[in-house]
This record gives sequence, C-alpha cells and structure tokens, in this order.
Amino acid sequence: MTDEEWNKELGGSFPSLHLVCKHIMSADYRWLHRWKGVSLAPIPDAFNAQNNSTQLAALWQPIMDEMKATVETNKDALDKLLVFTTAKGDNYSVPFWQTFYQVVNHGTYHRGQITNMIRMLNRQPVGTDMLLFFAEKNS
Repeated sequence: MTDEEWNKELGGSFPSLHLVCKHIMSADYRWLHRWKGVSLAPIPDAFNAQNNSTQLAALWQPIMDEMKATVETNKDALDKLLVFTTAKGDNYSVPFWQTFYQVVNHGTYHRGQITNMIRMLNRQPVGTDMLLFFAEKNS
C-alpha cells in the first residue's frame, strides 16, 4: 500500500484506511485501559501523528500484545464488573467477559470496511474469515 492509497479518502464514517485503522487502534487502547481500571483513557498524541501503515503498526502491536497478556492474567476474573465511561459520556457497568465480544465485534465491523476500501483501490484484500485465521494459526 502506498502512502497515497493509505491516506486516500474513499468515503464512509472513517474515510481512509489510515483513519479507520487509527480508530480501531484507539478503541483497542481504550479497552485495554478499561481492563486495567482506567475508565476513560486519553488517546496519546502519538496516535494522531502517524501517517503511514508501518508507523501505525509499530504503535498498535504493543497494544495488542498487552491486551492478550491482560486477558491471560485475568482469566479468574471474567465475571468482575468493569465500570467505565465512554467518550460520549455514557456510563456502563458490565462483566469483563462481555467486553471481549465488543472488542471482537468492533474489529470485525471495521475489517469489513477495510476490505471494501482495499477493493476500491483495485487491490486484493486478504481473507478475513475466522476459519482462515484459525487454519493459519494451527498450521
């Protein structure tokens, strides 16, 4: 993906690949911090300064690694209530395990948008089916 393609406005709620990926990363960051007891973590300024996919991936990978580690270390607290406030000011109190569904569902929704954007750029996206993911992980 060229930087031009990465930043090209294609329409939608997050009109470029860059913006939709930054949105998912920011949401992951907030969920990670909610899991660690921070109700509404501010998005780091560094997230807004990234203009290419390599830079964004370098920021995102540690977040994903820490999310996985946080879930692993809290397996005995799946029913623990998470109390947090959204950026819109809505307050929630939900079991820890239910937030996993939100994180996965949110990512799935936006991966569909990304797939469409890649096609709009006349490129071939990778498969995003869960069976493909698990087959690759198990091979």
